[in-house]
Amino acid sequence: MKKVDFIIVGQGIAGTLLAHDLIEAKKSVVIIDTQLKSSSSKVASGLINTIGMKRCVPVNNAQLYFSKAVARYKELEQKLDAKFLEIKPIIRLFSNSRVKHEWYVKFANRDMDRYISCFHDKNKFSLIKDNYGSAEISLAAHLNFKTFLNFSREYFNSNNLLIDERFDFSCFDPKVGTYKSIKSDRVIFCEGFRVMYNPYFSFLPLTPTKGEVITIKIRSKINFNKIISSGIYLIPLGKNYYVAGSTYNHNDLTDTPSHEGKAFLINKVKDVLSVDFKLVSCLSGVRPTVKDRKNLIGLHPKFTKIGVFNGLGSRGGLQGPFLSAEFSSDLLTNKKTSQVIDNQRIKRFYCA
Repeated sequence: MKKVDFIIVGQGIAGTLLAHDLIEAKKSVVIIDTQLKSSSSKVASGLINTIGMKRCVPVNNAQLYFSKAVARYKELEQKLDAKFLEIKPIIRLFSNSRVKHEWYVKFANRDMDRYISCFHDKNKFSLIKDNYGSAEISLAAHLNFKTFLNFSREYFNSNNLLIDERFDFSCFDPKVGTYKSIKSDRVIFCEGFRVMYNPYFSFLPLTPTKGEVITIKIRSKINFNKIISSGIYLIPLGKNYYVAGSTYNHNDLTDTPSHEGKAFLINKVKDVLSVDFKLVSCLSGVRPTVKDRKNLIGLHPKFTKIGVFNGLGSRGGLQGPFLSAEFSSDLLTNKKTSQVIDNQRIKRFYCA
């Protein structure tokens, strides 16, 4: 029987980051994953944003998460010999005079100059319908999830660390940490929304949310390399291509884009852009959102050889590197360096 330190189940953003951290800590790792269409990581926009757009407030620990994310992704770019991170500002369009006033007030009173670099007058950008002006958010970036995950998968494959299959719970013993012919000290489930079907973590309070995005190509010679936020986001991909999203659907968890979602996004893009565009593609994925919007990270209360790294949701690109570093440290040393890894939280859900 093969012996390893860790088995990681799932190679989305959470599993990929955790695998890299553990491998670099000189631990033996096996990743078990099969590529499924509805994985949220594979269709995520990759927007890394430090501000809540509705209320103009920073994400909790925003600067800490952002600095860690940028540094870590740059390290992984060198490791994988790939390019998947771009620092890009966000242009937050104001929908009316009241919203504009609220942003100016918060900028003046809440040290928001750490996040907002400047304000723009109306009609500043010919590509956009900005009748009320906008704010430019400097602490922002775009992570190309697809490139990051694909290059990481190639790395895991080339080092014989990846088993391409769906995890079979009938071949798993959580007490001793064995899966088929592999014995592991720890098995960490990074399954995204599918953890709700995991017989050992189905008690977790997930409320999966389907999100849809579209890729468009604009008919313009203008090179606009900033992210646009106006109810939806528009992220430039280069050569006049943009990804736009997203929708939120709690009822339809299929991997098929809906006519309603596509129509909603197309209409929203028409409200934002002042130039024509054509639809290129539609994609959908299911986010592992949590009822209280907090992460689900820790060990099982009964089976101490298994754990979960989940619930990163739409901020996975921003928070993932920091949380992965914290969790891997906890797994390796049993010494928590922050409050983000909360085994008692997992235990409370288990006992509820």
